[in-house]
Amino acid sequence: MACLLANGRALECRESIGGIRNVYFVNHNDMGAYTIDADGELDDLGATSSAYKYELNPQGSDFDEAITVSEENGTVFYEQTINLALPNLSKDALKNLKILAQGRFQIFIEDNNINETTGFGDLYLAGAYNGVTVTGGNIGRGKAFGDMSGYNLALVGREQRAALSVAPSSAVADGVFGGLTTSGNRPSIVTS
Repeated sequence: MACLLANGRALECRESIGGIRNVYFVNHNDMGAYTIDADGELDDLGATSSAYKYELNPQGSDFDEAITVSEENGTVFYEQTINLALPNLSKDALKNLKILAQGRFQIFIEDNNINETTGFGDLYLAGAYNGVTVTGGNIGRGKAFGDMSGYNLALVGREQRAALSVAPSSAVADGVFGGLTTSGNRPSIVTS
């Protein structure tokens, strides 16, 4: 297969910001087969599922993708890393921490680039095919009164392609997953 470049890229306007605002955990392989449109966006899911929403403090968590290339082996993959800071320890939080540490998930990441019409950020799916797992973290109680008492998690997934961009929602009523074509297959958001 020839890898021929077909277009360039102009210097774009400075109209985006960094950071992530919410993550939505879905148990691995609960969503069925994916439909990806001609632009490479995730357009639909093959099954219904629950998406467990974790709201994040501004500028406290991040999502990165490292491109790993082996010239010798002719391979390319994307290492997707999500670092979450989750303040406030509780019995329920510690119970969920154990499940998160032991499980494998697909994770929707909502960034801070808010669509002013819908109020939702851009949405990406990490671990689409191979899943994402916790690779480390810590439970901290802090030292000073102003220190965080909570937990930090590092999650990593490795995929053949970058995180799938999810087709954007066009209406507030459709929710953050409103860009997915079949409304019956949109994940149900669980917040508690």
